[in-house]
Amino acid sequence: MTSYRKKQGYSPYMDSWSKRCFDIVICLLLLPPGLFVMGLAGLSILIREGRPVFFWHYRVGKNGRLFWIPKLRTLRVDANPYEPSAESDNASLVTVTGKFFRRHKLDELPQLFSVLTGHMSLVGPRPELPGVAVTYEPLQRKRLLVKPGITGLWQVLGDRKLAMHKDMKYDLYYMRKGSLWLDMKILAMTVAFVLNPKRKLHL
Repeated sequence: MTSYRKKQGYSPYMDSWSKRCFDIVICLLLLPPGLFVMGLAGLSILIREGRPVFFWHYRVGKNGRLFWIPKLRTLRVDANPYEPSAESDNASLVTVTGKFFRRHKLDELPQLFSVLTGHMSLVGPRPELPGVAVTYEPLQRKRLLVKPGITGLWQVLGDRKLAMHKDMKYDLYYMRKGSLWLDMKILAMTVAFVLNPKRKLHL
């Protein structure tokens, strides 16, 4: 699979120890404040929305393998978490706290543990829903050659009205140009995006 990625012109950084070490170091630095924020967010969900505070569901990871992804709950308990949000209007299913958490990406914080376990990277293509991945065309399946990320170019620059597999230019660019410097730049862009989701960002 690694040789296939090289033939496709993808950056060797995608499978490098430097990327893995970067993920681990940054995650360990983010965990103390992240746990504090998750605790406050979880308490607000419990008070305002009730249980459960967290939910787990399957996503498609590297090489098409399924893995469990943890998130803070942002949908009503009767909502279908496997419904593609870019292709359906589920605004009425998002909770009051969920709207705030989604706007500032706080619901993604538990995925730090997915990075530490090696199922995800800090930066990479957004993890796909199983029901959508089975409909991928050959070009779209290329985004499954690397670990999915908590954040990435599509996450901060892409058109949220389009499904991510229908807006491939950001993922393909990252997979070709991936580097430690680009990861740091995307993380900095993510901080700016979280603080001001309406701000227009540029690479």
